[in-house]
Amino acid sequence: MNAQEQAQFRWNHVAKPLNSLGKLEQLVVQIAGIQQTADVCINKRCALICCGDHGVVAEGVSQSGSEVTALVAQSIVAGTANINLMASVSGTEVYALDFGMATPVAGTMDCRIAAGTRNMAREPAMTRAQAEQAVQAGIDAVARMKARGYQLIATGEMGIGNTTASMACALMRCSPEDITGRGAGLSDAGLQRKKAAIQRALSIHHPNADDALDVLAKVGGFEIAGMVGIFLGGLRHHV
Repeated sequence: MNAQEQAQFRWNHVAKPLNSLGKLEQLVVQIAGIQQTADVCINKRCALICCGDHGVVAEGVSQSGSEVTALVAQSIVAGTANINLMASVSGTEVYALDFGMATPVAGTMDCRIAAGTRNMAREPAMTRAQAEQAVQAGIDAVARMKARGYQLIATGEMGIGNTTASMACALMRCSPEDITGRGAGLSDAGLQRKKAAIQRALSIHHPNADDALDVLAKVGGFEIAGMVGIFLGGLRHHV
């Protein structure tokens, strides 16, 4: 039997009705497959928060400036951000990873590609090589965390302007009018600027929906690429 089959066998021989714990059982069996062992253990956990800035902020698409990215990263490092408070309930350690903030912050994990992406409304957000580098940095971060003994990794992002990054429009082949929101609370005028910036980026760069890395490079962000790498790193390193 493989690890998942062994884990399911164990559940089935606990004194309870079959499958009575529902999704809890399913999750443990899934984790057994990921970790490649029926002896599932997730006692050591961490959250990796990918941080990066976006050049498209220059288009007035956010109510905050890029300086807020650094301020929030500082609060994560200090342990006072909302993610820290929530993670503390489950004994989860939190790390801020700098994939490309405009202002570096002491205490963050160095995954830095550049000081923010370029303004995607004027030029591609990054080169394909930079996108590959950011993804690889995310994969490497998982390897580093596994070497430290972490068995479960959560991830997230922090980057002013990153709800303007328009991968969803490109990958789903839909209009910015249909899916663009206010982010952190944009005004009506700001929302129109945001939609216009996204449409301009899509019209100028023609990201290829059949090539996810092309989309990521042209209209994505460094911290988003970092999260891609973390998911791929979980696959590669069985976390």
